[in-house]
Amino acid sequence: MDMLKVRIFIRPLIPIGMVLLASCGPEPEPRQMIGSLSVDDYQLSYVCAGKGSPTIFLEAPSGISGEQAFSSVFEEIAAANKVCRLERLGFGDSDPVPPSLNQTVKDYSHELRELVKAVSPDDDVVIVGYSFGGLIARYYAAHYPSNVKGLLLIDAAHEDWIREMKAQMSEDDWQKMQEILYWFRANLGHNVWDSQKEMDDSPLIDQSMPIRVISRGLDFQRIRLAEVSEDGFRIYNDLHNKYQVAQENLSKNTTRVIAARSEHFIPDTEPELVLAELRRLLSEIETHP
Repeated sequence: MDMLKVRIFIRPLIPIGMVLLASCGPEPEPRQMIGSLSVDDYQLSYVCAGKGSPTIFLEAPSGISGEQAFSSVFEEIAAANKVCRLERLGFGDSDPVPPSLNQTVKDYSHELRELVKAVSPDDDVVIVGYSFGGLIARYYAAHYPSNVKGLLLIDAAHEDWIREMKAQMSEDDWQKMQEILYWFRANLGHNVWDSQKEMDDSPLIDQSMPIRVISRGLDFQRIRLAEVSEDGFRIYNDLHNKYQVAQENLSKNTTRVIAARSEHFIPDTEPELVLAELRRLLSEIETHP
């Protein structure tokens, strides 16, 4: 498959929705704190805004900046809580992707851990994990459970999704999916395959933890740009839906809702739903600390 088509496939949609706050006058933008975080031998940029506990950390999908991923909801979250987003290597003002970079969910969780220690070391934490960011949120909560009070997972990836896709797809369709995975590895150092094994080996999340899952209600049409067959298209989407349902069992306190008008880019198409689910999660945490 043409690498141009792979790049088109991962290009994020332009945000098309913003939640407007009703008021008598214009709402001032929450004051932002822009910083740089030293992790191992590289620098990552981050932005925090707002006040209030718990601190909400945003984990973006693969191949898209944190700024782009959460632009439709960031200011609204900051109006009520402290919220922070980190830019991975190659995005924002973070360092470029070095040659031969190989990062997995464990590495991204380590970066998040360093950010938490830098900006909210003593505060409770809520993690919003979007797409691949959902794996990071779950890995972090499993390995650093002491101050994580809840998770909001937005159309989050599941560790069995791609593996079962490989087993079910035709050889030709799977080759096209592999080219997408290869693009992420070659250009961003993003190792999805090894991340799956790290999720397998992770401890269970605290079964009392409040978790809210938002799943897309529409098929992801952009996968057609990879030129998979109609069978491949159905396998891709049907397995995604299967493993969204599976995430209802992440804890005994997990609730899942459907973003009926959305494909994958739910914060852009239904920002009001993301904000509502986050409010419900925070209310649940406050009611049952």
